[in-house]
Amino acid sequence: MSFSVGSLANYTNEQSTDLLVKALFGSKTSSTLQSANQVQVGVKSASALNILASTVFFQADGCGYNPSGTTAFTQRNITVGAVKVEETLCPKTLEAKWMQTQIMPGSPTMIPFEEQVGAEKAAVIAQTLEVAMWQGDTTSGNPNLSRFDGFNKIIAAASPVLANSAPTTFTSITAANIDDILDQVYANIPAAVAEKDDLVCFLGIDAYKLMLVNLKNANLFHYVADAAQTMEMVYPGTNMKLIAVGGLNGTSKIVAGSLSNFFMGTDLIDEQEEVKMWYSIDNDEVRVRFTFKAGVQVAFPGEIVYFTL
Repeated sequence: MSFSVGSLANYTNEQSTDLLVKALFGSKTSSTLQSANQVQVGVKSASALNILASTVFFQADGCGYNPSGTTAFTQRNITVGAVKVEETLCPKTLEAKWMQTQIMPGSPTMIPFEEQVGAEKAAVIAQTLEVAMWQGDTTSGNPNLSRFDGFNKIIAAASPVLANSAPTTFTSITAANIDDILDQVYANIPAAVAEKDDLVCFLGIDAYKLMLVNLKNANLFHYVADAAQTMEMVYPGTNMKLIAVGGLNGTSKIVAGSLSNFFMGTDLIDEQEEVKMWYSIDNDEVRVRFTFKAGVQVAFPGEIVYFTL
């Protein structure tokens, strides 16, 4: 019984949407926002987050009509960047390798394991997008970070609540002081935000691991077990969920706020967003292309607590 990889074109036509979704929502941050319905689709270049805020004033009841209070509509734009990933794969280069038994006889027009190749590309794109969602900067010289501005740049440019000044200014994050840092982050969360049931705190996996060591050293092993597996947990003594994300690794930054305050934008309904793998007769090679749009934004920067060294 021979091994058959089937038709490369048929595979990508049928699996393009699945691979695109895996690329866009395969990371911790994007999957968290997707699960919370915080993804705005149909964003082709920029779209407004329409924000409604109001105030009320109680009055003594009586005859007459005395209007008071305000209802304000504001907007913050979520801007997406267009991203393209392309690669050329030459099946003939595999003829002398261990995969030669999987190549079709004659002139190879297909690459073996195309399903694995597509899945691997989607996974790596998801990891790269995870970093861009936090560290993206359109002025960066790094091509993987310059397609759109990430949460760090957007939040820092606004007016967040800064959490590394009072009562303590920290110069490093260690296993010995991570609990003090997180205590200070939590203490700086505005009361109106702290009472919400979707309070989250994003931190790098590196900082999260230090927190696990801190809990272990404090003999709080009952917290560590599940937290080490899921890479998220409710910080002991609070209602704040810690979520470890790769996009904050190496940044020494911690971001806390209501999850409903964080947004991801993409298109997903445009023919420009797609995954293709096809054989080029002219070039005698297999080509791979991922195209998509992505961007992030926060609705209320003043309700976000931002820790940075």
